[in-house]
Amino acid sequence: MSHRLNPGDLGRCEASQAEVVAWLGDPESHGGHPVNRIDTPISHVFIAGPRTYKLKRAVTRNFVDYSTLEKRKALCEREVEVNIAHAPRLYKGVLPVVRTDNGLELGGTDGEAVEYVVEMATFDPDLAFDRMAEAGLLELSHMRQLADIIARMHVQAPVVHNGGAAEIFAETLEQIAEAILEAPVGDCLLSEVSAWRADAHSALARLARQLDARRRHGFVRRCHGDLHLGNVCLFEGVPTPFDAIEFSEDIASIDVLYDLAFTVMDLLYRGLRRHANVLVGRYFNLTRDYKGMALMALFVSMRAAVRAMVAATNEDSDTGRKEALARLGFASDVLSLNSPPQLIAIGGLSGSGKSTVAQAVAPELPGLCGALTIRSDVCRKRLFKAAPEAPLPPEAYAPDVSAQVYSIMRKDAGRALRAGATVIVDATFIDGDEAGDLQRVAEAAGARFTGLWLSLDLDALQARIKQRGADASDATPAVAAAQSARVRTLPAWTVLDAGGTADEVAARALRTLRSCGSGSA
Repeated sequence: MSHRLNPGDLGRCEASQAEVVAWLGDPESHGGHPVNRIDTPISHVFIAGPRTYKLKRAVTRNFVDYSTLEKRKALCEREVEVNIAHAPRLYKGVLPVVRTDNGLELGGTDGEAVEYVVEMATFDPDLAFDRMAEAGLLELSHMRQLADIIARMHVQAPVVHNGGAAEIFAETLEQIAEAILEAPVGDCLLSEVSAWRADAHSALARLARQLDARRRHGFVRRCHGDLHLGNVCLFEGVPTPFDAIEFSEDIASIDVLYDLAFTVMDLLYRGLRRHANVLVGRYFNLTRDYKGMALMALFVSMRAAVRAMVAATNEDSDTGRKEALARLGFASDVLSLNSPPQLIAIGGLSGSGKSTVAQAVAPELPGLCGALTIRSDVCRKRLFKAAPEAPLPPEAYAPDVSAQVYSIMRKDAGRALRAGATVIVDATFIDGDEAGDLQRVAEAAGARFTGLWLSLDLDALQARIKQRGADASDATPAVAAAQSARVRTLPAWTVLDAGGTADEVAARALRTLRSCGSGSA
């Protein structure tokens, strides 16, 4: 729905559908509601008051066949089927357009069905995430919610055994490159396409075994397939993916991280690095797919090249050429990222601001989206199959459970480091052994290690805890007091004054990390 052509131009619709398109565009067909028509290369969309109707155009493209009424009906039904699982309040079903003695009718039971439409609830187009991003209205909280939704969507998606292999990615890469070169502005993009193509094939060769292994281990699933920001909206206050690919099982049967990469690419290309960092960090916290971080640069690059391919076919050749160049430049830059893995530990008592500091500095550190943050509170919630912000009972904080949490964090950090990522581990670390064990994880991965201890007096800690809203931490002022009494030997890390505003402490931490050689994005 995000590719707008000329609303209301009947000359652009297929002759066989002209009557239906005109009728669906008439307010009288919708109880007098004004109709906003949006044309895409393969659909006509009619927004009429509280309902929206999507008509598939009677076209055949190299990726879709809507040429017959039977095929359009089947693919309308398939569209509802693949979308309703994650957008149940947005998708309503499939309605026939029938011809009766009184003319055309939507959803009637008498007469001959001459077309079929997908019926959806209408949402405010300004609440599509691409528009919200342009307007500066996307919040970090939206990214956390979206990460939860995408992670759940991927866990529930059916495993597919015939997609996602290195050979298929190589074919996709070639198809993208050739499509750009065959576009009207392709001759102007030859050197850029050649450079990207060579770099992408080189990256693919390095990652081929991992891609094939992921297919064997169930990471290739029947995904959304087109998860860019324009296909996510804020509906009834909840980020809602929609318009999943229904017309091609091949396009939608992909590695789950290739699905995520479209959203990540859209955010990074728009300069929303902090949003991308929150989305990726939360997603990996929930899925623990840390080994897959090694693939993300290639996946993001390929998604950017897909956008370059679309831009190259723009009817305005000058605009298309400029956007395609920018997209290809971004795609090549992503593949050239090369920063050694680092492990940063941020410790301190509850209320010292560890998570706030971690969230602030993570996007500023090297990596595709900055550093991945592994937070003990989130890890503990996942262990108990609870949402990050859901409270846990006291027994969830027993010593043996805490030991298990630290063990999981070490494993996850090691996997992410070996995948080439920069990692922040956020935990109290009041047991000196845990600090030493984490440092050994960095050494085993050949990664630089930096430890920060956030220091704040007990009264200030307790005051901060009282002011918290919904958070993954269940700590109370009493918990902070108990932690303070238990501390005997602090880790031999850099001690950082955690007093002042969140921005002041984050700036202090970032200066310290840079002085320790941890670098910046």
